[in-house]
Amino acid sequence: MLRKGLPLVAMLLLVGVSLLLQHLASLPSAPTLAPTALQDRTRFPIDFTLPDLQGQTVRLSQLHGQVILLNFWATWCHPCRSEMPSMHALYQEYRHKGFTILAVASDTNGRASVAPFVEHHGLTFPVLLDPANIVGTQIHVDGIPTSYLLDRRGDIVTVALGAKNWHSTTVRQLLETLLAEPAPGTSP
Repeated sequence: MLRKGLPLVAMLLLVGVSLLLQHLASLPSAPTLAPTALQDRTRFPIDFTLPDLQGQTVRLSQLHGQVILLNFWATWCHPCRSEMPSMHALYQEYRHKGFTILAVASDTNGRASVAPFVEHHGLTFPVLLDPANIVGTQIHVDGIPTSYLLDRRGDIVTVALGAKNWHSTTVRQLLETLLAEPAPGTSP
C-alpha cells in the first residue's frame, strides 16, 4: 500500500519544491547602496547609549561629526558573520579619516557570546551590546543584519538590509563622498 502512494508523494514534493523555488526567485534582490540626496536625508530617529565590550558607555550623539556605519547583528546570524570581514577592512581603511562603525550585537548572552567572537575574528571596530534588543526594537529593525549609513550630521544616507560587501568600490566611493561633505558647524 505504501508503494502505491509513493509516486503521488514524489509528485507533491516536486510541486512543492517548484513553488518554493518560484517564490524565492520572485523576492527582490538586495538593495543597492544608493544614497539619499543631502536635502532629502532624515535624522536617525533616536539617540541611544549602550555599553561596549570593555563596559564603557557609548552615546550615538557623541559621534556627531563622523560618518557612521550603524550595524545591527548577532553572532548566531550567518549573513551577519559573512559581512564582518568586509566591515573590518572598511573600518581599517577609513577609521582615521572621520569614519567609524558601531556594531550593535543583540545576542541575549551579551558579552559572554560577543567577546569571544570579536576576539576570534580580530575585529577592531566598536561593538556595542544590546542583549534585550532595545535599540533595534525602538527603530523597528525587522531582521539582521540591518545597517544604517549616517552622514556627519547624523542623518540617514542609506539603509542596507542583508549582508553586504562593505569594502566594495561602490561603498568606498560613497564613503569618500560623505567624508568630503562639510562637518556640522563648518561652512562648505
